[in-house]
Amino acid sequence: MSVELANAYPKKSFFIQMFTKDVSLEDCVLDLLDNSVDGLIRTQKIKLSAISQSIFRRNGSAQTQKAGVPVVRIDYSQRELTVHDTCGGIDWEYALTEAFNFGHSRQHRLGYLGVYGVGLKRALFKIGRKFRIMSRTLDSGFTCDLDVDQWLSKDDRLEDWKIPLESAPKAESARSAGTVIRITRLHEEVKMRFRDPGFEKQLVGAIERTYAFFLKEYLRIKINGREIKRFVIPVGQPKGGRASYEELKEGGVRVRILATLASKGEAGGLSAESAGWYIICNGRVVLAADKSEKSGWNTPALPQFHSKYTAFIGLVFFESENPLLLPWTTTKRDLNQESAVYLHVKDRMGIAARPIISFCNKKYPADRDEEPIEREISREVVGVSLGQLKSARPSLFEAMAPGKIKRKTTTRVQYDAENADLDRIKKHLRKAQMSANKIGRHTFDYFLKQEGLT
Repeated sequence: MSVELANAYPKKSFFIQMFTKDVSLEDCVLDLLDNSVDGLIRTQKIKLSAISQSIFRRNGSAQTQKAGVPVVRIDYSQRELTVHDTCGGIDWEYALTEAFNFGHSRQHRLGYLGVYGVGLKRALFKIGRKFRIMSRTLDSGFTCDLDVDQWLSKDDRLEDWKIPLESAPKAESARSAGTVIRITRLHEEVKMRFRDPGFEKQLVGAIERTYAFFLKEYLRIKINGREIKRFVIPVGQPKGGRASYEELKEGGVRVRILATLASKGEAGGLSAESAGWYIICNGRVVLAADKSEKSGWNTPALPQFHSKYTAFIGLVFFESENPLLLPWTTTKRDLNQESAVYLHVKDRMGIAARPIISFCNKKYPADRDEEPIEREISREVVGVSLGQLKSARPSLFEAMAPGKIKRKTTTRVQYDAENADLDRIKKHLRKAQMSANKIGRHTFDYFLKQEGLT
């Protein structure tokens, strides 16, 4: 029998619709930012391990703004969205062979934030129907002008999937090396989001948290001229105590687990918004202040999150030169909870967290008149850097070193008594003005004496 080959070619319109359907506009902007960060990693030959080392420097929480840090400027309106960076650019060869692929080739070098090779393209097609990219490195450059509607109209051969590029002069200096992306003919739903007064706040919040470990030291980001501040995770440590800390390697991934108490914020109090687990993959925050079952809450490992756990802060750093091994989704803003690496680490997270959960429970005993020592310890928590919480060996949270804080030897005793009974006691003692507090003390002492307990 003869064998014939059925046509299984992909169709552009179907592919693009499915490709962009379930991704949010915020995620698309973050994908464009990832493109800038990867340009920085590629041209400055930054290793992700170096980023991790900078996070855990002993004075990491006090880093000051470096001079000449690359800048990414994002501007949007009802007409267009523009991303302009000084992150080193995309060279001609990389643009021809990798940048516009739907997925990475086998020759793709590892060590970037980009995982699946879809983020840049998905963002471009999701946001508008026309885009122009101009990128220059110190060695070469290119431009790309694409009318998406025209590109979609030709879909008979695989050759029709190719995107036309033109070579461009190289950058004159490192300061001018970078990429400009201009997206126009915006989709109507994108214009509607841009009109929403709350969109910028949501986008800024997402950027602050997602790039918390890149901002300031490696990157500056501006949205419509507004500088994005780095979100600082309020990591603390009780005086004389220590955090839970563990390092391990699992399936080609280096993992660091850290759990501790939160430090008080600028307002002098703890914030429920910042409490919970932070999951970080190659320096990019995937989950921030998570209080759901994704990070183990409301499971056999940990209780359901409650306001009394506001002091809990946990961080898990996953690091690998091969980003496909990391437990993140294609949007890089959620966890692949079926990842073997994460399933193994999730159990370790519960072990690291339990001493802190126990500590928080002891702060709020059933007898509310008692002042637990844990509250005194909590008042002495100080802000520290992640580097200060590192441990050469695995450690579990300890609230204080023995003998550092003297445990209270008294407990306030309160109860209700009938007024008539109090009046009889006053009359019997011939002390009409005796206070209820003194009556309580007198009867307590009387009991101890009568029972021979003094």
